[in-house]
Amino acid sequence: MRGRTRWLPPLCALLVLTAGCRKSDEFAVLPLQAAPELEVPQASGGIFRLSEQRGKVVVLSFGYTSCPDVCPTTLNQLQRLQRRLGAAARDLQVVFLSVDPERDSAEQLEKYVHAFNPRFLGLRLEEGSLASVLSAWHVTAARHYPDTTRYRQHPFKQDVPYTIDHTGAFFVVDKRGVLRLRLPFSVGAEYLKDEVARLLAEDEDPSVGPRVEKARAMVTPSRVGAVYLTLVNGTGRDDRLVSAESSSAGRVELHEVLAEGELLRMNPRPEGFALPARSRVELEPGGKHLMLYAVPAAAAQLDLTLRFEKAGPVRLSVPVSEPGADAL
Repeated sequence: MRGRTRWLPPLCALLVLTAGCRKSDEFAVLPLQAAPELEVPQASGGIFRLSEQRGKVVVLSFGYTSCPDVCPTTLNQLQRLQRRLGAAARDLQVVFLSVDPERDSAEQLEKYVHAFNPRFLGLRLEEGSLASVLSAWHVTAARHYPDTTRYRQHPFKQDVPYTIDHTGAFFVVDKRGVLRLRLPFSVGAEYLKDEVARLLAEDEDPSVGPRVEKARAMVTPSRVGAVYLTLVNGTGRDDRLVSAESSSAGRVELHEVLAEGELLRMNPRPEGFALPARSRVELEPGGKHLMLYAVPAAAAQLDLTLRFEKAGPVRLSVPVSEPGADAL
């Protein structure tokens, strides 16, 4: 086995070193489109209109005040999110829509959401109007009654109590009213914070070019390597990363790894990487990346110039990790 692995091309070795570090956008809502319309009475009075929330990131969840576990856990997590975002939370609006209008009065709903945070909004629809909203947002809500045969010795003296089986998710709408994320109830607090913070940082001004996040590089002892980063296009126009260059490397090429079973193919992408309007494109291990050739010497930083079709050049300094580092 040792004899077989010695001749692995440097890039293959790089892929082995970075395997398992890949993050995905599995919770992104694609294709991008406006969130379903939401025009609902607020528990505190007045009408909440999603169309009037432009410039804010809205996090919407569905639940009910008699929920013993999922709903309070959801609102606790959103309260922690609000606190951890600090000053950026001024542009965040948390909304909780009741799926149990029969038991959730406006007064009870307002008291419930304000117990977690006075800035949270509780929304309540009558039964007839609720169904169309749940359908538009692809949310399930169904009553679950207990097995009354279990209570023959202790019969219920009033109405039979019930719980509601419902969709547990965070629906995240960006500043332009586009539904960007549908995050499951089980998503980690750090992931939720990072994703909401990313949307809060997006620029609504279409004249502002793409933004680069989480840029990092790794260089192997063979003096080849790769650069990984996230491209964020917060504007309303499409763009494309067409090339990259660095005085710290002999050559930089745009590449993408394509898997065919166990066979990994390294495909040059001279046409570049498309960056649609209001999108996020990941350059990550085992996928799209910038390939570095002939890196002259070890360095803590790598200068890099990205050239976009419309936005032009973007210059940045990228931290470099040696193989085995835990930076990727």
